[in-house]
Amino acid sequence: MKKLTATMPRSKKVFEVQRLVRGPWRRFIDELAEYRPGLHAYCRHLTGDVWDGEDLVQDTLLRVFSQLGRTDTRIENPKAYLIRTATNLWIDRVRRTVREQAALTIQQSEESQRLPDPADGRLAANALFKMLHPQERAAVVMKDVFDFSLEETASLLDTTAGAVKSALSRARGRLEGRRPRAGFEAPPRELVERFMRVLATRDIETMRTLCAENLSVELVGGVKMDSFERAKTIFQHAHMVMPKVGFGENPRWECVEYEGEPIVAGFRTLDGVEGLNEVHRFEVSDDRIVAVRTYCFTPETLAVLAEALGCKSLPRPYRSPSVMDFCKAMLGLKPRWRRR
Repeated sequence: MKKLTATMPRSKKVFEVQRLVRGPWRRFIDELAEYRPGLHAYCRHLTGDVWDGEDLVQDTLLRVFSQLGRTDTRIENPKAYLIRTATNLWIDRVRRTVREQAALTIQQSEESQRLPDPADGRLAANALFKMLHPQERAAVVMKDVFDFSLEETASLLDTTAGAVKSALSRARGRLEGRRPRAGFEAPPRELVERFMRVLATRDIETMRTLCAENLSVELVGGVKMDSFERAKTIFQHAHMVMPKVGFGENPRWECVEYEGEPIVAGFRTLDGVEGLNEVHRFEVSDDRIVAVRTYCFTPETLAVLAEALGCKSLPRPYRSPSVMDFCKAMLGLKPRWRRR
C-alpha cells in the first residue's frame, strides 16, 4: 500500500505537459487561420447545420493537432488533410448514430418509415439528402456545392475520380440541392430572455437561480467549465471592455431567434462599428439551464448568424488572447486576426 501511495503523486505529472502544449496549440490555431473559412463552409454544408458544422470544425482541429505528435510524415497539403479528416470524422459519426438507432429501435411503424409527401419538395429533399451514404453526401457537397472538379474531389477524399463519379451518379437523381435543418428541442424563450436580462445587469445571484448546479459552460473553441461556481467567471467577464485587444465597447444583448431557436446575441462597438460579438445557446432540463455554449472564437459561425439576423459581425479571433497578445496590444500592435 505504501508503494502505491508513493507513486500516486508522480502520476499527476502527466498533466504538467499542459503548460508545454498551450503555446504550440495557439501557434497551430494561428497558422491555420487561412484554411478556417473553407473548412467551416465545407463542414456546415456537410452536416447541414451551422452549429453541427462548427462542432465538426472543432473536432477536426483537435484530431489533426493530436495526430501531429503521433506521426513523422510531413503533411504536404494542409487543406486536403483538414477536409479529409473532417470527412472521416463525420462518416464515423453517422455510422455510430446508425448503429445506436438500430440498437434502440426494435420495430418501426409504417408511418415512421414513410418518406414525407413528395409534394413537399423541401421535406422530401431533406429526407433524401439525409439518406445518402456519408461518402456520397461528401462528394455531392464538394462537387455540386463547392464546384470542385472530379480530380480535386478525389484528392480531398483520398479516392479516385471514378469512385467520385459513381457516388455522384447514385446520389444526384435523388436530390434537389437543399440542405437539411437540424433537429433540436428549443429552450423556452421566456427562460432565455430572463438569462439575457440578468447577464446584461450582471445579476449573478439571479443567474444562479436560473441554472443547474452542475451547469456546463463552453466557449466553443476555448475553455469548458463545469459547475456554476466555476462558470460564472465567464459571465462576469462578459462586460470587459478592451478595444486595443479587440474587446469592443458598449456591450449589449438581445434575445433573438435563429431557425426557431431562441438565443442570446451579444453586440459591441469596435472601431466605430457595432456588430455581433458573441452568441449564447442553451440546453434546459426541468426548467433549469444545464448547459450554455458561447460562440465567441468562431468568426465564420458568427458571420453566418449575423447575415441571418441582418446585421454585421465583428472581427473575432479563433482563440482566447495570450499574455503576449495583450502586451502587443498595449504597444499599439493589432493582433493578426484584426488584420485579416
